[in-house]
Amino acid sequence: MNDIKRYNERLKKILSAEELTIFRKDRYSLIDFGYDYVDIGQYRKAFELFNIGVKLNGYDPDILNGIGITLCEMGRFKASVAILEKASQLYPDDAIILANLAGVYWEICEYEKALYYYHRSLRLDPLISDTHYNIISVYYEMGELLMAYISCLDYLEKFPPDEQILELRDDIILNLGIAIY
Repeated sequence: MNDIKRYNERLKKILSAEELTIFRKDRYSLIDFGYDYVDIGQYRKAFELFNIGVKLNGYDPDILNGIGITLCEMGRFKASVAILEKASQLYPDDAIILANLAGVYWEICEYEKALYYYHRSLRLDPLISDTHYNIISVYYEMGELLMAYISCLDYLEKFPPDEQILELRDDIILNLGIAIY
């Protein structure tokens, strides 16, 4: 009972009155608020919300994922990897968790691990365009231009032409020195 009181007091300090009202009607909204704060760059608030969420339901994949990406945004990469690795063990078929784990590995320049998790994510859900784009970008950053080009073609085959991807493809072609007619 004391824990619930303490969490409610912490929430009053973090959430606006309107958000608090929504939370009281729908406890799952805590996760939505956390992601909203991530989106606007308020990582400390997001972290605090996800941390409360862990105390309420520590095994929720959205909460674990939220904590992992928030820690990454805060520059706490080891902790982020640890959380997302644990989440990927608990939820091995969650394409978003795997993609976010890949993103942290990319952030810390562990490209092979990043590619491994991005490809695992795509096997589970091949229609996440961001994951395709990130694979292209990792290969490009590694200097693996042929793999970046092949990944680019794969993206263009699955999704409607995207100006950003077309520009990236053209940049890759220029760097490869390939003439495409």
